[in-house]
Amino acid sequence: MNRFVLLQRAAILYIVTLLVPLQALNADIVKIGNNSAAKENRQGGQEIITHGPYLANMTNTSVQIVWTTSCPSLSWVEIAPDDASDFYAKERQKFFDSPLGKKQITKLHRVRIDNLSPATTYKYRIFSREVLKRTLNNHIYYGDIASIPVHKTEALKFKTLDTSKREVKFSIVNDIHGDSKKLKALLSYAPKDIDFLMLNGDMVSQMDSEKQIMAGFIDTLVKFTKKSAVPLFFARGNHETRGKFSEEFINYFPTQTSKPYYTFRQGHVFFIVLDSGEDKADNDISYFDTADFNKYRSDQAKWLQTIINSKECKSASARIVISHMPPAWSNRHGLNNFKNKFAPILNEADVDIVISGHLHKHAFYPPTDNGINMPNVVNSNSDIVNVSVDSKEIKIDFIGTDGNFMHQSKIFKLKHSDK
Repeated sequence: MNRFVLLQRAAILYIVTLLVPLQALNADIVKIGNNSAAKENRQGGQEIITHGPYLANMTNTSVQIVWTTSCPSLSWVEIAPDDASDFYAKERQKFFDSPLGKKQITKLHRVRIDNLSPATTYKYRIFSREVLKRTLNNHIYYGDIASIPVHKTEALKFKTLDTSKREVKFSIVNDIHGDSKKLKALLSYAPKDIDFLMLNGDMVSQMDSEKQIMAGFIDTLVKFTKKSAVPLFFARGNHETRGKFSEEFINYFPTQTSKPYYTFRQGHVFFIVLDSGEDKADNDISYFDTADFNKYRSDQAKWLQTIINSKECKSASARIVISHMPPAWSNRHGLNNFKNKFAPILNEADVDIVISGHLHKHAFYPPTDNGINMPNVVNSNSDIVNVSVDSKEIKIDFIGTDGNFMHQSKIFKLKHSDK
């Protein structure tokens, strides 16, 4: 075989590899989302995009969009203004998962979009390009491209946080322990106009695999957030620290601090999300010598001290703390350690309320109870908490899986309503 024939065949092969993803990109997408996954059309009927997308790490100028694929892929997001213009009106800017300057080729995709306008709604579309092979000389062979359609269905949307908003609304669920049916029922009673959804820990009994956490709660959340376009915030519970997949928690739920404790602001409300860690002593046999939460809580307490002294915290007219384990309830080492390190700091911060879970029952601890000078509301594992905060007060409702109000609504006057 002469050299000319070899070059000719190589050229044909190169052209074919370019055309395959283009054909896949233009293919019709059969269905997005069924019980456990967002299914995208692909040659051969195999899925590429398997779970998601969902909105995480939202601020007033940024967001991270998270989804997974069945194979290593190079992924990106395109956004467009939420106006009357067609998504295809012009070429849209692409945002990649490239934290260190190189586009990631992975199965978990976390695309961060910065420099957005506050309080603004955007349309978005995700793409994943299958990577078939990577050679030792860094040559990459691509396969199909999967994407969410915008020509046959309404584009997905998100809205950046609004620090000027006068009334803030959000919902909280906790201690679901993988019961996706209960989660679905509770989410049906979240108000349509909430700003975000808070997951207050123990969404699974332990983190064993991606498949398990997706089936246990994330797939259900994706269906909810696709309709409502609300971002997710997560306060890690003690059960998310357990299991062979627990080290992956922050990868699936990224934050501004890259840790499970962080802050954000919506409207005039400053939110402090704490990570209370495990409830038993670090040397407890059930942790198999892997727990180091005493030091972790000490480090977090130092961080918290800087937070309460920050301008953003002090300028807010309302301060709400989210913590899976209630600091006012302490009958185990982990809770006592948590309370001893965090309560003195929180008592200085004029916090309006702490909202917790963990106990699997409704409870209320008034201010000064057990050394905490702020009310501590504890939600059960069978209610959704719907919270609204205006310029004067915080109102909390508790609704069960049947839609009934389970406990008397609680109203708390803001300590600094004049700000």
